[in-house]
Amino acid sequence: MTHQNQHQEVAQKLIAAYQGQEPLSAYLKKYFAANKKHGSRDRKSISTFCYEHFRAMHAAFPLQEAISKEIDLPAFIQSHAIQPLLFIRIRPWQKEKVIAALAEASIDYTIVNEHCFAFSNTTSLQHVLALNKEAVIQDLNSQALAELLAFVPTSIETPIQVWDACAASGGKTILMFDTMQNIRMHVSDVRESILFNADKRLQEAGIRPASVQVIDLTQPFDIKKPFDFVFADLPCSGSGTWGRTPEQIAFFKKENLASYTQLQSKIIENILPTVKLEGHLLIATCSVYAAENEAHIEAILAQGQFELIEQKYFKGYTQQADTLFGAILKRRSE
Repeated sequence: MTHQNQHQEVAQKLIAAYQGQEPLSAYLKKYFAANKKHGSRDRKSISTFCYEHFRAMHAAFPLQEAISKEIDLPAFIQSHAIQPLLFIRIRPWQKEKVIAALAEASIDYTIVNEHCFAFSNTTSLQHVLALNKEAVIQDLNSQALAELLAFVPTSIETPIQVWDACAASGGKTILMFDTMQNIRMHVSDVRESILFNADKRLQEAGIRPASVQVIDLTQPFDIKKPFDFVFADLPCSGSGTWGRTPEQIAFFKKENLASYTQLQSKIIENILPTVKLEGHLLIATCSVYAAENEAHIEAILAQGQFELIEQKYFKGYTQQADTLFGAILKRRSE
C-alpha cells in the first residue's frame, strides 16, 4: 500500500468518527497529538484528504433558501470547492519592511491593494514577519470594513470613545486603531481566555486600550458613559467563512441558525443604549444568512432611534476570500 493510500485510509476513518462537535482543525490536532507516528508530511496529507472530503460537499451548502438575495448564490456555492487564500494587512509605515522580509525569505505573494497582500493558504509567515507589529493576518474583507469605519467622524482636538464590544482575537481593534485618528479604545469579550490573547496581541501591535473587560453582552450591564462609536462584530454562523471550515457544510442545521439569531438579538438589545446621541454603531458578521444581517438592521430601524448610513455585503467569493456583512448606523438626536 502506498503512502497516499495509507493516508487516505486514515482520513476515511477520521471522517467516519468525526461528529462535528468541535472544529475539524482541533479534532485533527488532537488525533495527531495522540499519534506521534505521523510525521509532518503525513499530517499534511491526511489533513488535506479530510478537508477535501468536506469541500467536495459544497453543492449541499445548508439552508440555501435563507441566504441573502444580495449574494450570487451559484458563484458563492461554487467558491467552496477552492480553499481561500491567506491575506495580510500591512500596518502604517511598514510596507518597505514587509516587502524586504518577504523577498529575503523568497515567499511568493500577490499585491491585492496598497495595504493587502495575498498568499497561498499554506504559507507560514510567523518567522518571516513581525506579525501584529508590521502586518496583521486578516481576511481581505475583514480589512474592507474600513470602508464603513470612514463614516465615523473623528477629531484631532478631542478623542472619541470607541468600544470594540466583541473583540475576539483583536484583529478589528487593530484595524480601528490604524484607520481612525485620535480614539480611546475600550475592548471587551465574553471569553476571558480569548480576551487575554487579544490583549497580548494588542501589546504586540503597540496598542494600549483604555480598558479591557470581560462582559457577557447577553445580560444587562452598566456603563459609566455612552460611547461615540460601538463596533459589534456579532457571534454568528460564520457561513461566509466556510471555505476555510468546510466541515460546517455537513453539520450546520436550521436550529443552529435560530440559536445564533436569538443570541444576536439579545446582544443588540443590550448594546443599543450604549451608543450616545448622534453616535455611531457598526454591526458586522461573517454570515451570508439574511436573518443574521438585514433582519436585525430592519428591526433596529423599526424602533426609530437609529438611521442607516450604509449596509453592504463584502463579497469574497470571486477573490478566494471570506464574505462579510456590515452596517453602519447613527443614533438620532432626541
